[in-house]
Amino acid sequence: MPVDRSPIIHSPDVVKRKKPPACDSCKARRVLCHPTTDGTPCPRCLEKGTKCTTTPVARGRPPKPNLGTVTGTPSTPTTASEEPEVLSDSPLNKKSVASRDSSRYLELPPELVHHLFECFTHLPQHNHPMFRGDVLRDALSSVSWQIHQLSPQLKVLAHCVVALSASISFDHAIIGPGPKPASLADRSVFARGADLRDYGVRRAPMYRTLCAEALRLACEVDIFLEPSEDNAASCFLLQFFENEKEARSRPWAVAYLCHVRAICDSWVHATPQNEIWTGFLLLEVLESTFCRQPITVSHHDQLLITEKNPLGLQDLFVSIRRVVQERKEKPLIPFTTMQPYLFHVTRLARELYETITGNVARRYPLDESSITDFISSLNHLHSIRSLVFDEEDDAYPGDALFHPAPQKRGHRLNLRSCAYIMTLSRATLVLALHRELIHRAAIASLATAATTPADQWAAERLALLRRQVGEMADITVSEVACALRSMPSLPHIAHIQRGNVIAWAEFCLDEADAAGSVSPERAATIETISEALKLTGYSWPVPSGLVERLDAYAETHRPSPAGFSEDSMFLDMFPAPLDHNWMSVFTVSLGNEIFPQDGYS
Repeated sequence: MPVDRSPIIHSPDVVKRKKPPACDSCKARRVLCHPTTDGTPCPRCLEKGTKCTTTPVARGRPPKPNLGTVTGTPSTPTTASEEPEVLSDSPLNKKSVASRDSSRYLELPPELVHHLFECFTHLPQHNHPMFRGDVLRDALSSVSWQIHQLSPQLKVLAHCVVALSASISFDHAIIGPGPKPASLADRSVFARGADLRDYGVRRAPMYRTLCAEALRLACEVDIFLEPSEDNAASCFLLQFFENEKEARSRPWAVAYLCHVRAICDSWVHATPQNEIWTGFLLLEVLESTFCRQPITVSHHDQLLITEKNPLGLQDLFVSIRRVVQERKEKPLIPFTTMQPYLFHVTRLARELYETITGNVARRYPLDESSITDFISSLNHLHSIRSLVFDEEDDAYPGDALFHPAPQKRGHRLNLRSCAYIMTLSRATLVLALHRELIHRAAIASLATAATTPADQWAAERLALLRRQVGEMADITVSEVACALRSMPSLPHIAHIQRGNVIAWAEFCLDEADAAGSVSPERAATIETISEALKLTGYSWPVPSGLVERLDAYAETHRPSPAGFSEDSMFLDMFPAPLDHNWMSVFTVSLGNEIFPQDGYS
């Protein structure tokens, strides 16, 4: 009989007394009241010297909603006080929801904590340079995996880890009753073309509860005030939880980067693992770009953390082209290209917000020169990716990108990681530019008709730029589908590019709805994106009706099974961490550098 490992909510108060109603004075002023039970005035009335009276509310008549009151202190993010949504069929019942009362805590069985920690090793976030996995493992082991016995800051980090791990866990305590995978290597469940959306729906209540507990503890401990590696890792994970809420700000990301700056500045020698930092800075920038929010990673941050200022984008392209043409053995070209390529993607994302999509840029007419320069940079990124990967069969004999020898599968997975990250990172920039031009065109259509030749010329130029970027987006969505067909592992899509894939799905649907039909090529692309979302559904619920709309268009052209290739069917969706450290795509020793030593200024 399976052991119940579901979390338990503890509280010293078995019976909760109902809070007395607010007094008339506080009601009239629409402020928070702290009524007493002994007949004495409330603190506000006592301070003001006013008479404290309470008019009983008539039975059956609900009190007026207090719409003008904001509770909480300025230093505490309001998201931490939000209670998670718990469904009726959740493993936790309603009384198990974490309360705002700090006297209540979520007790996690040691076996469940150990299971979730092991799940975390399969996620990309496990490779973050600030995450001290061995330290956390030793601390948990020393207290027999009883998470509540950790020191405050480590306890916050541990709760962040188990919360994110709940997004891939297969334990009944997380996903509730029903069928479940035997392990993360269960190929009867984790197969390309499978529909795993039911798992995401089942785990959602527990996932939200664990995220809420991590947020509550983080605010109690004030981890955003003290720079440390553990606090930086916690803030990084907490912002990942908050990304789902589409908030107008990203407070945990700001705290995370402040900690990183303080810690990096204190290091006397070179930043450890600065190649891996390039990838994680990119993840932060892409999320800001996707949400059209200020880029928190500055050029100074890139130099401080990664310590390399690569060649200009055009010079980088020329250098790579020369190397590709001259060298016969090219196994290192993708890996040595990654860091400068992603450095420029980060730079371009910042440039896009500052000159085209940001709030300041939107106050003025479109700067055509900025857009044309940005389009040129996007073309250079595309050319670099094409140089490295478009002719992989010739470039990597015996170890091709899509059909390698079985003994070289690990190397192929890292190559897939390079191709996947290069494609999806550029695609984020293309989609952001495309959305901005649509927004500008919509505003222009609402304005009065152009009356002067200058207005007519500006409208024509905007339409031309929109068509040009639209054609680029049409090409890019096909490349996104190609990258999804060869994606290295499920966490790549679910935990790094989920929002990006959903956005491209919506792009396809908007175009298809406008045209009323799709071509066979676009139908194949739509089918691939639909299958990718069905896999993503293992971790989180997919927007309602999105997959069904995609499938409806894919069905119009389905001559043969499409989507993921047969070769990819035999890949592990959750590769073992020791066998496939996907972040190693950034770690190539300087002794093997293929670019000349003066390639960095």
